[in-house]
Amino acid sequence: MLIELYIFSFIIVAYGTFTTLALIGFGRLREKVKENSTIDAYISIVMSARNEESCIEECLQQIIKQKFPKENFELILMDDASEDNTYQIALKTLQNSDISYQLIKKETHQGKKRNLSEAIQKAKGSIIITSDADVVYRNPHWLLTIANYFKTYSPNMLIMPIDYESRRGFLEQFQLTENLALTAITAGYCGIQQPFMCNGANLAFTKHAYQLVNGYQSHLHISSGEDVFLMEDFKKMNPNSIHYGLIRELIAKTRALNTVESLYKQRVRWASKTKYNSNNINLFAGFIILAANLLFLALFVAILKKSVIMPYLSIFVLAKFVFDFLLLFLASNFLGRIKQIWWLIPFECIYWLYALIIGISSLFLKPNWKGKKIN
Repeated sequence: MLIELYIFSFIIVAYGTFTTLALIGFGRLREKVKENSTIDAYISIVMSARNEESCIEECLQQIIKQKFPKENFELILMDDASEDNTYQIALKTLQNSDISYQLIKKETHQGKKRNLSEAIQKAKGSIIITSDADVVYRNPHWLLTIANYFKTYSPNMLIMPIDYESRRGFLEQFQLTENLALTAITAGYCGIQQPFMCNGANLAFTKHAYQLVNGYQSHLHISSGEDVFLMEDFKKMNPNSIHYGLIRELIAKTRALNTVESLYKQRVRWASKTKYNSNNINLFAGFIILAANLLFLALFVAILKKSVIMPYLSIFVLAKFVFDFLLLFLASNFLGRIKQIWWLIPFECIYWLYALIIGISSLFLKPNWKGKKIN
């Protein structure tokens, strides 16, 4: 029993340290950017789309509506052999706009990373923004804020926040709550110059830095992870040049997945990148988050067995709840989702099982994206 108590004590101390560092880093982030009177940067937005007919029009409209000089940005959209009307809808939408664009249709499936690599080669911008075709909301000053941030702080990479459209339903609320935790950790570890997560759905970097690390070449054989692996290459040059934009105008919203199967496949795809990542923080974070969530299972077993360590486990579980509450409070305040924080209670009750299933699955299953197996 004493050995078990030591193990559980180590887990909660490690988890507490992990979350405390995120809390400290979150407080260090810049929340403002200078509004420059002149725009001297040219920006290229690059996207790869496959079977996105349900949201591609709204995605493009959110770019078209940007209050940013039309002569200072372009859109390059790669259609990755879509089997629906994605290309036709995109073409019609862009033809009726006044923005500069390239729409390229691939007849065979290339994969997101290869498509983005080709798009960036064609890009004229000094600043590259990667995005996903299912992003359905951007602030009208999204592009302007990005340009101002790069002019003010000159980062190599700017990680920007992701949120979900507000919808009812337990699955959607689960994803919203999980995203609050991911936002707090992603932002927090950027704040202490130890970034280890980012999302290519809302990511910006300089083309010069991209060329210095030879683009996606070091990980082109891995189908997914264009965002995280590129960030790791940037870190080798200068970890202090990777920033997180804790500015509401930078938030991009996507749609929550509406089926358990699609959520499972996406999360397995995300988790499967960890085994290829040389950053040990990823491995430690995955292990300690899973171990801390298993404290709930351990407490349940201890209650059934009426174990003498039950009071200690109760304290550890309560401590984890407090750490998580603080993380979610910071992120929910920033994203304007304070009411969402009450979902932490049901979230904590099931997340241990969810994390265990995703973690084990990512070790043995090949992830799936839009009907295609990826490496």
